[in-house]
This record gives sequence, structure tokens and C-alpha cells, in this order.
Amino acid sequence: MKLSEVLEALLKAEDEAGEMRSSAEREAKEILQKAHEKFAQTQEARLAVAREEARAQVESTRHSVEMETQHIAELAQKAREKMQEHFDKRAPELIAKMTEKAALEYAAHGRV
Repeated sequence: MKLSEVLEALLKAEDEAGEMRSSAEREAKEILQKAHEKFAQTQEARLAVAREEARAQVESTRHSVEMETQHIAELAQKAREKMQEHFDKRAPELIAKMTEKAALEYAAHGRV
């Protein structure tokens, strides 16, 4: 084998090694890019799930607050109705007693 043939074989091997290295670098970059894209998609999916869970939690809380508000309003209405009933029941008797007392005082003052 001649020196030129050996040199040619070495240069060819070096070119092949360079091509293999370039190919490996491209493949590695593609793998990294795909991994980054997959990670981003996974993160976005997780964020979407978290947003949906938060939205559901807020909706549930809003519904609970509405139900509690309605219950409080109903209790307040019942309390007002009970006070009105108590007033309606006691007022005539109190007014009669106050009127009688005023009349007695008026009559007592009128005699003097």
C-alpha cells in the first residue's frame, strides 16, 4: 500500500467520522428539542388541569356562599316575621293598658 493510498484512506475515514459526528449532533439536537417540546406540552397540560381544578373549586365555593346567603336571608325573614307576630299579638294589649293609664292620670289630674 502506498503512502498516498494510506493518506487517502485516513482522509476518507476522517471525513466519515466528521459526517458521523455531525449526524450525531443533529440527532442529539433533535432529541433535545423533542424533549423540550414534550416537557412544555406536559407542563401546559398540568397547568390546564390545575386551572380547571381551581375553576371548579371557585365555582363550588361560590355555590356554597350563595346557599349560605340564601339560608341567612331565610332566617332573617323568619326572625322578622316572628317579631311582627309578637308585636301584633302584644301591641293591642299594651296600647289598651297605656291608654287606660293615661286616662286614669288625666282623670286624676282633672279632679284636683
